[in-house]
Amino acid sequence: MVPYFEQPVLWIGARPLPAFSLLLILAVTLGIAIVLERAERLQIDRGLMFRMSFWAIASGLAGAHVAKMAMDYTAEFLANPLTVFHPGGIRSLGGFIGGLLGASAYCRLRSVFFFETFRMLDVMSFALPFAWMIGRLGCFLAHDHRGHFTASWIAVRFPEGTRYDLGLIEFLFLMGMSGGFFWLDRRPRAVGFYFGLFGMIYGAFRVWLDTLHFQPFRFYGGLFGCLVGLAGWIAMRRMSHRNVAAS
Repeated sequence: MVPYFEQPVLWIGARPLPAFSLLLILAVTLGIAIVLERAERLQIDRGLMFRMSFWAIASGLAGAHVAKMAMDYTAEFLANPLTVFHPGGIRSLGGFIGGLLGASAYCRLRSVFFFETFRMLDVMSFALPFAWMIGRLGCFLAHDHRGHFTASWIAVRFPEGTRYDLGLIEFLFLMGMSGGFFWLDRRPRAVGFYFGLFGMIYGAFRVWLDTLHFQPFRFYGGLFGCLVGLAGWIAMRRMSHRNVAAS
């Protein structure tokens, strides 16, 4: 079992910088670096790619906060209709939806063709597991995703008892997923390959992971990821067939 420890804090003068905040900054930085490097390699305009990424991140953060407020309000209202709602925190489902909508809306406003939009979304999808892995490491260090009590070998000895730390489990999963993407990238892939693959694999994983959470309704986020990934995979196959027919 994994021993419990308090979240590390880096002190910058008199200001504390929790490990979660530091790793979140590193995750965003790494994700943008991978996206820009890949865009240059695939001959995609780096400026356009950066601006699309910026709007995806900004709208993703907004969506994550909105989803947190909405989901917590629903849960608290169902438990006690007279409860007073106190917003705070984020939800990854809202982050994914917000990021996808923000990136798509930006490309729509800039009159970017669907194929090019899909190509840039595929670039971002390739970078996601690498950046998300760093972010989930921060979640593990902050211990802010506690699951059911268990005697499993991967459990954490929390002060209130031994239970799953979902941040740790997801961090380990994303390590493997990042390694798999790195291996798959040894040869060219069709446009939309990583978009579809990330959505289906990560979505299916979240469906399973949320069974370890004490709030079972969370699995809708995983189902959403699977459906988006499946839609991306279908779009990839249709465009591939059109390219073959045109040639």
